[in-house]
Amino acid sequence: MTLPPWRHSVRAVLTLLLVSVLAACVTPRLPAPPKLIDQVSPPGFPRDVRFLSSDRDYVVAHLYRTVRNLSAVAHGPIHLLALSGGGAGGAFGAGILYGLARVGQRTDFQVVTGVSAGALLAPFAFLGPSWDPQMKDAFDSNRTDHLLQWRSWLGFLFRPGIYSRGPLVAMVDHFVTRRMIRAVAAQSRKGRMLLVATTDLDKQESVIWNMGLIAQHGGPAARKLFAKVLVASASIPGVFPPVMIRVQGGGRTYEEMHVDGGTTLPFFVASNIADVMPLHLPQLEGAKVYVIVNGQLSTYPRTTLPEPMAVLSRSFSAALMHASRRALVLAAVFARHFGMRFRFTYLPMTYPFEGSLDFKYDNMHQLFEYGEHCAESGQIWSTINQAIDEGQRAAMQLPQLSYECPGEPGRTLH
Repeated sequence: MTLPPWRHSVRAVLTLLLVSVLAACVTPRLPAPPKLIDQVSPPGFPRDVRFLSSDRDYVVAHLYRTVRNLSAVAHGPIHLLALSGGGAGGAFGAGILYGLARVGQRTDFQVVTGVSAGALLAPFAFLGPSWDPQMKDAFDSNRTDHLLQWRSWLGFLFRPGIYSRGPLVAMVDHFVTRRMIRAVAAQSRKGRMLLVATTDLDKQESVIWNMGLIAQHGGPAARKLFAKVLVASASIPGVFPPVMIRVQGGGRTYEEMHVDGGTTLPFFVASNIADVMPLHLPQLEGAKVYVIVNGQLSTYPRTTLPEPMAVLSRSFSAALMHASRRALVLAAVFARHFGMRFRFTYLPMTYPFEGSLDFKYDNMHQLFEYGEHCAESGQIWSTINQAIDEGQRAAMQLPQLSYECPGEPGRTLH
């Protein structure tokens, strides 16, 4: 039946009103800082608590002094651990660290860097084996079962993100205690560094946060910002809502929108600028760099269901996988240039990994135990050539899911 002309007009007016109401309901925010590189910081904190990874002047001004200080703290070769993103794959990295401690192969890292799931793992790795019970509780317990809670469509209109941020915030708040802040601050005062990356969507750049300096600030403000940065670094765009961080400078207050650090960096060993600048840093000679990739570098083909979550999960995993490959090559070149030893580990193609958003406890527990087993058996550390060879061999076969470890026996941290 054909609608009368006046009803078409009424429907159009109602649609326009609905769109206008929904647009008006979008959560307001303060403007972002107008300059790419600006003298702004969270209220009460010095500018040095974070920097833009592409800020050449800042990197040049601080890198030489930082490396000298780290060399003095290490009393020998500097040890650096980089923890990648990977969502549920973070259980793999947690299992590796747990297993290394059990067999006495866990070293004291002078620098620990983390992105996304790696950011949540980084404070435990930084603080050492005495914090392993808390790390195991975070990555090998049923706490992760409830991380993905659907939001109503109306909530999505107010703040983008398929899932509620509440469970992630609650988990981070549970583990980021005043005791943790004090412990991180104490290690930072000794000269060690804990660094976490987020992505500033307004600038579309990586931001590196010095979590030790945040912790040294002390008090409720330090704990609040510390936790907020970790949540932001793990907030996958479209999956969780972005995190708003207020900053001040020049007598004005702004807001920055931060999301998953893995959006721009799957992991990081050095600043983007330091990776490509012709620097002379003799203190890095003999340093040892270890990267834990909390995901796979290649996978078997698998039919993707035409469902939103299946497409989102596979898309996120594909982007992370290819970004990790590029970052590994760049990190290896950086390490070779400065005479550093470079090793990494990753989830082999043959491991039955169900994807970055698979937070089911049974699968997380299995992944944690797999990482623990590989670490205890001394079969975790690999090289670029070994990883390429493994991928080539597996790619020529049909899927043969197994639990082979990524490295050769005997490769240790020492």
